[in-house]
Amino acid sequence: MNYEIKFSESFTKNATKFFKSNKKIYDKYEKTIWLLADNPYHPSLRLHKLRGDLSEY
Repeated sequence: MNYEIKFSESFTKNATKFFKSNKKIYDKYEKTIWLLADNPYHPSLRLHKLRGDLSEY
C-alpha cells in the first residue's frame, strides 16, 4: 500500500533552494521519501514514538 505525502508550498520552495546548494544529499532524501510513501514503518527510517511534551504528535 502506498501512502500519499503532501508538501506545503513553503516546504517545496525551501527544499528546492536547499537542494540547489546541497546536491549530494538529494539522492538520500529521495530514497527516504520513497520508503516513507511505500512503508512508513520501514526499519531503515528509524522512526519512533515521541515522548514527553511531544507525545501527542
